[in-house]
Amino acid sequence: MLETRCDVTTITLYCIRPLQNNETPKLRGFFGNLYRNRAEFHHHGNTGLIYQHPLIQYKTISGTGRMMGLEKGAFLLQAVDIPNAIEIDRERIEVLESKRTTEQVPIGSTKKSLAYRFITPWLALNELNYKRFISTKSITGRENILNRILVGNILSLCKSIGFSVEERIVSSMQIEGTQQIEIKNGVELLGIAGTFSVNFALPNWWGIGKQSARGFGTIQRVEE
Repeated sequence: MLETRCDVTTITLYCIRPLQNNETPKLRGFFGNLYRNRAEFHHHGNTGLIYQHPLIQYKTISGTGRMMGLEKGAFLLQAVDIPNAIEIDRERIEVLESKRTTEQVPIGSTKKSLAYRFITPWLALNELNYKRFISTKSITGRENILNRILVGNILSLCKSIGFSVEERIVSSMQIEGTQQIEIKNGVELLGIAGTFSVNFALPNWWGIGKQSARGFGTIQRVEE
């Protein structure tokens, strides 16, 4: 199926102080506690973590807090009561201003490649492909590994919204750097920085890969 459109709802919170990048998981925790009855907000079910692409994601961008919902997640965020304050590590942080927008954005296969940049580290690798990535010494070889993972991330996104992909997705990744990211005490994942081109339209500011609900793997369209 070629490019279509999907609903994206974004809630932006302008707080009395800037929110830090490492506070994104706490933002998720705050709203997850408010809406415990909906797994889309906290991504946990009766048996633990839900292993599917999250339809609600949390981010801190330039000091502002953001919640983004895609399709079903967008519908849920349209009904959220925006609080006058949030709580992070027992600190009450006043929300001075908020904004909620809903728009239809393109998603799907395109006739020409589109360019994107990761504006937060992309956590692409699991234990198995991390070993393969580290043992591969050439940049080209490493980028080929990441291209396959990137296509898998896109297919996972599409599966979560019931979108059928019939055309072959072709990705070209350019690694700009890596860094170790501590996602919880004693657990680190390799974060990838860089750009990629792909014949697939993706929602701007959306996240792919591991921990995308907590702000990692957020992409920005690079206009040519």
